[in-house]
Amino acid sequence: MTNPHPTNETDIDIRAAADGVIEHLQQGRGAEAFRMLEQERTGERLVVQEALDRYVAVGASVELDRMGGQQAPEMAPILERLQQSTRPPRMPEYNDRDAAAPNELVGLTQDQRFDVYASMVEVRGNRDAFDALRNGDSVILWLRKETSTVAAMDDPRIPGAHDRELRRGTGVYGDHIVVLRKDLDGSRHWFIADRANTEPTAQYDAHARPAPGREDTVYANVQWRRPQGERADNDAIPDLGRMAEGSFEMLRATHPARGNANDFSLRPTPEQASAPRNADLVQRDTNGDGWFTQDDIDGIRRLNNSFKIHAGSPHNTDSAGCQTIHPADYGEFIAAVLGNREQTRWQYVLTSTEGGPFHDVDREVGQSVEQPQSSPDGRQEARANDRFVGQEVDAHAPLDSVGDRYLAAVMSGDSAAADRAATEFARSAEGRDMEAQGERWLAQHQASEQAVSQDRQMAR
Repeated sequence: MTNPHPTNETDIDIRAAADGVIEHLQQGRGAEAFRMLEQERTGERLVVQEALDRYVAVGASVELDRMGGQQAPEMAPILERLQQSTRPPRMPEYNDRDAAAPNELVGLTQDQRFDVYASMVEVRGNRDAFDALRNGDSVILWLRKETSTVAAMDDPRIPGAHDRELRRGTGVYGDHIVVLRKDLDGSRHWFIADRANTEPTAQYDAHARPAPGREDTVYANVQWRRPQGERADNDAIPDLGRMAEGSFEMLRATHPARGNANDFSLRPTPEQASAPRNADLVQRDTNGDGWFTQDDIDGIRRLNNSFKIHAGSPHNTDSAGCQTIHPADYGEFIAAVLGNREQTRWQYVLTSTEGGPFHDVDREVGQSVEQPQSSPDGRQEARANDRFVGQEVDAHAPLDSVGDRYLAAVMSGDSAAADRAATEFARSAEGRDMEAQGERWLAQHQASEQAVSQDRQMAR
């Protein structure tokens, strides 16, 4: 099998190259900065180019915002690309167990690999994560790929695994987890495991309990364990949950796994779990369809410290809401996390991938997706109740598609659908960009008012 990605090797220092571009932008030399950036990107593979753009987009965010629509026409595509680079990142292809499998990191130095993922922390993490990368602490980055809770591993060692219809709910290690650390002397350390998971398995879902009628649901063949979750929508069925994307502070804990009651794990700190801003950092599958979407009414809940990071099993992710890692990779993960022996708390950045939450999810397991119906004017329209099976609004979808749904819901008096459409837009990339722009305008307005007020006081 031929690796589809170029493996050209260069000695580029991604961080230093980006800093040079940032310096030019801060000095007001935008055209020269963009020429420098394009020159640095030339000949580099995609993961390096993406990292350069992310570093520049964060490091010169103020200058890039000021440029806005004032740049020359030839600079507009570059500015747009930099703005796009702050959205949920693409998950680089990586597999170190199969030499024939695609691996975009082959040939990169340790420092270059570090920068590929550290740049993701900078665009997706908060200030605490940003600072931790510069203070010698280990930082955890988790790249999520959406999968259904009824999904099962395609593992030949699992009886019936070749037929997914006969074996649902073992979970899938479809995510990537990365641990980064930069020593105070500049040495960069990097660890990655491509067998990680952030969705609970349906084996813990109350909907999977053997009962008449279950044979007609996606839980028909789930090997049920015991119900877990919270009654988020106040019905009689506990709802499975997972951590939403965001930045978290974690503390060392234990978790009983593989018969070892003292097994290393991480959990949210008390301060993290009690912070007011964390009221929306858990998603719960309230409608029981196996996906975490806007159809889950009352599904956005407060974080608690039961959402750990711990080891799973070889053939089962063993997650009732925790983040789990394949046991074969877990020892190296622990070693990377404990790289700084003085560290007692860890910054954890969890991000969606492929353009945003629920974008391009793996829907082949446990879902049948209705085809859209043709409207009289020939356009393809979504189903009347606008149920997105496993997919939130695409970050690249036209804004008017959400607006049209909102307007239609308001005109029909469907307040629930209107709320869903409004929430989808607010959580989309465009919505977040608009919110950020609004916050910047507000800050500028407040600064202007303050300056005027000070001028008036001085004039008195």
